[in-house]
Amino acid sequence: MDSKSLRLITHQSFFTAVGSGDLECLKIIIKNEGLDLSYLLSLQNDAGETALYIASANNFQEIVSYLLGFCVLESVMIRSKADLDVFHVAAKSGHLGIVRELLAMWPGLCKICDSRNTSPLYSAAVKGHLDVVNAILDADVSSIRIVRKNGKTSLHTTARYGLLHIVKALIERDPDIISIKDKKGQTALHMAVKGQDTSVVEEMLDTDNSILNERDKKGNTALHIATRKCRPQIVSLLLTYTSLDINAINNQKETAMDLADKLQYGDSALLIKEALTEAGAKHARFVGQFDRESELKRTVSDIKHEVKSQLIQNEKTRRRVSGIAKELRKIHREVIRIPLTRDVVAVLFASIAFLAIFALRADARRYGPKQKSPNRRYRCVSCVPPPECYFSLYISRRRRRSDYCGCTGY
Repeated sequence: MDSKSLRLITHQSFFTAVGSGDLECLKIIIKNEGLDLSYLLSLQNDAGETALYIASANNFQEIVSYLLGFCVLESVMIRSKADLDVFHVAAKSGHLGIVRELLAMWPGLCKICDSRNTSPLYSAAVKGHLDVVNAILDADVSSIRIVRKNGKTSLHTTARYGLLHIVKALIERDPDIISIKDKKGQTALHMAVKGQDTSVVEEMLDTDNSILNERDKKGNTALHIATRKCRPQIVSLLLTYTSLDINAINNQKETAMDLADKLQYGDSALLIKEALTEAGAKHARFVGQFDRESELKRTVSDIKHEVKSQLIQNEKTRRRVSGIAKELRKIHREVIRIPLTRDVVAVLFASIAFLAIFALRADARRYGPKQKSPNRRYRCVSCVPPPECYFSLYISRRRRRSDYCGCTGY
């Protein structure tokens, strides 16, 4: 048995009191045994946990507050075999009171990371501890920019898990964090579309939609990732953005439509293909080529639209012409109904008689009373012009008809 194990056995009562959360019992043990707390606080059990670590992990805030009066920063920074120190385990567990107390004493604790460069903020964020996240950001907002060894920020992972309340808090503190890429070249949007929560994707794009067409190291956009992961709701949301490059080609010479063809048959795959087709998505082999079928469809559509417009215009014209015809018929009926008076008839006959007499006298002066005019036959016709004859006959017949009807006439 080594000296470390002997020391732990010797001070077993101390660790037992800390683990039970009984502060009064702990004080009695320390007083009766005359223990050196500064020394005891550096001791670790088989799991590599110090007494302060045990109290912090179990949220024994009174014991933590009591022990902090006897410890130094080096004791707080001792890591367990889980690769966590006292502050990190409190943040990861969501123990807000202990986190605040430790930050009040040593604000720099929020930047101490584990061997994978995971920060306390990251650990608290992925667990959904919003109050702890805000407490850490209040102490040092720059800790939001700490990335893990794989290049991911806390926003990458919380977006993937669909933790909307954490995503909003992180973006509010630092909107530019959205554009940070991990070692695969993926932004937080690439991670978000792998999940199921459309609200997270929408929150990011409302903040900064310039990342919509960002590519990872394999040339994949968010649309590629969402299609490959078979997320129909996410795909439909992305297609609503006009700035989306729907036919982006990745390094494997694939568009989103090519990836959709590889999906396992099912309702989700069908929905994705239907949405992509309606939005005009193409296979990579057709991108940039003249699409005769699409052009023909557009031409037919234009012709149908033009014909429809012409038919509508013709119908409007027909209605106007019909209206004019009705008006003319109405005027004609009103004119026919106007009675011809005796004065009008007298004037007409007087005019005809005058013209006839004038024509005969002129003819007599020219040829003499005993000579016949060479054109007498034609002159007689010309003395009473045909229109006047027809009109006189029309008047006579009209007057006779009115007499038969019992009306007073000429």
